[in-house]
Amino acid sequence: MKVIVVSAQKHLITTGSYRFSRNPLYLGGNVFIILGASLLLGTPSGLAITIIHMPLVDFMIRREERQLEQAFGDEWRQYKKRVRRWL
Repeated sequence: MKVIVVSAQKHLITTGSYRFSRNPLYLGGNVFIILGASLLLGTPSGLAITIIHMPLVDFMIRREERQLEQAFGDEWRQYKKRVRRWL
């Protein structure tokens, strides 16, 4: 039986979808899915949920970015200059 071990990354990932957004998982999972479902179902509540949810996501992202800066220093700062937080 294999056990999944979660450990901190030792390398900053800047390839793949991370070339376009520093937060592709938040962007896709929290914004596009909720907003897309709202548009698909024709319900305005999804738009409201997205708008309410965004400050919480932004708070988490800013906290994570401080941790990344501490962990990766200049490498993070250079990446942060090249790639936008969202798109």
